[in-house]
Amino acid sequence: MEYSSTKSENYNEKLQRSRDLAERCAIFAQNARAFVRKTPKTISSMGDCRRLIRCSGEIGAAYLDADKSLSKNEFLQCIRDCNREARQSQHWLQLLDDNLEERSKKMHAELLQEARELECIFGAIMHKVKS
Repeated sequence: MEYSSTKSENYNEKLQRSRDLAERCAIFAQNARAFVRKTPKTISSMGDCRRLIRCSGEIGAAYLDADKSLSKNEFLQCIRDCNREARQSQHWLQLLDDNLEERSKKMHAELLQEARELECIFGAIMHKVKS
């Protein structure tokens, strides 16, 4: 009896972590959109902003797909997509570093840090699944 209780707790903990990561991805995408609204509109920044919006949203979308995947290989591919989109988000954020107001610079730094952390998280998940 105690074994099934522990097993249930482990499942519930995993489920909560999964929900937390999905929520973290959604918050990142929302914050990226808020940052884009504050970014000066130039010809180059508009294209970079569009790509940042796409990448930031795709992280969460790919994670939701991973969460419902039917096989280990499908899960791994979705997590790879999450990792790639987080890395691309960093790239577009780095290109949007010019002409920012002080408040936007702080938001930019926080987004860049979060994108790095998400990439590390998804990289660790990939490594754990592979081994």
